[in-house]
Amino acid sequence: MSFTFLMPRLSRGTSQDARGGWRAVSVFSVQKSVLRPPDPSFAPPVDVYETDSEVLVRMEIAGIDPSGVNIAIMSRERLVTISGQRSDPAAGQPRKYQSMEIECGPFSRQIRLPAEIDEAKASAHYSDGFLVVTFPKVQSHANPSHSMPIE
Repeated sequence: MSFTFLMPRLSRGTSQDARGGWRAVSVFSVQKSVLRPPDPSFAPPVDVYETDSEVLVRMEIAGIDPSGVNIAIMSRERLVTISGQRSDPAAGQPRKYQSMEIECGPFSRQIRLPAEIDEAKASAHYSDGFLVVTFPKVQSHANPSHSMPIE
């Protein structure tokens, strides 16, 4: 069974299509009383916080080999994309689930950072199922006020 919502069909602009049509969007599917998203990818939970000198991104990725995690930094846009994959350790083995809540498969999260960072000094470590990426903030040196004579 799946839940479907009707959404207005949009043209290239922001207004509704001249035909006034609707499109069906499948949001969730239910299998054996477990609510699952239709997309096989998942989004691990993320905390983003900052101190006076750093921005930290903490992602819960238990059971994932950290060597397979990719971190892409786009410092000009202040965006970080963290992606990887959690493998199913029992893939291919016959089993009958009573409940399935641990998600497997590819994941990707794009995080907007709250401050300008120095990507060359970024560091990451994985411990106890958490990936922590530390970004030092760019120290802005405020230009002292400067006056100039008017001629």
